[in-house]
Amino acid sequence: MLELYLQDHGRVVDGEWPARQVVSCRLVGGDRGSPVTTPMIGRLHGCEASYDEPLPFTAASFDLVILHHTLDDLAAALPQRPPRQVAEEWLARIASILRPGGVVAGCGRNGSSPRGWHWRRRAVPSGSSEVAALSVLSCQGALLSAGFRGIQVCNLWPDPQAPSTLAAVEVEASRRAFRYALESSRDSLSRSGYLLRKAVVELGLNRFLEPHLFYWGCRSC
Repeated sequence: MLELYLQDHGRVVDGEWPARQVVSCRLVGGDRGSPVTTPMIGRLHGCEASYDEPLPFTAASFDLVILHHTLDDLAAALPQRPPRQVAEEWLARIASILRPGGVVAGCGRNGSSPRGWHWRRRAVPSGSSEVAALSVLSCQGALLSAGFRGIQVCNLWPDPQAPSTLAAVEVEASRRAFRYALESSRDSLSRSGYLLRKAVVELGLNRFLEPHLFYWGCRSC
């Protein structure tokens, strides 16, 4: 499996990840990348690659690619281009290095959320460290355009920073977690407040409200 990241907060895998080989690749600007992988810990290997150049991996060479805020960080690093365009291009690149049936899994800021409106306003040529590359609907569209199927877009609960959730969350599990959180706080809510929140959860509208989203897609065979 492969993880791609720009900032340290994007590193989530370690030598204990259950895969025969794990490559942790930092994306850098210009031509400073070095595609040669070097051993780090256990099965974990590290390398660098330029985000201005094609990925230095052969076609169909990975079963899983992890993107932990990677698309947001790429959009912030390339402020002269629309964030969604950056995300779509990179998902297409990733599809090319996944084996048929391979999976991309990641999380990012939710451009659909009220907080996401603020992030989108900050995505201007001056550059920002906080960019929401995708909304719920544009995330689904970008994955479809890149050739992914079996797409899921939901919210991470309880912690979008927990790396173990990246390859394990699915829509119904996410909804169960939100139901549990709602019932735990029921005594502190008015009846109308509880019913409103319950409707939001059951209809899946929390996808458009929570500040982070999770996406998962399978490359077509």
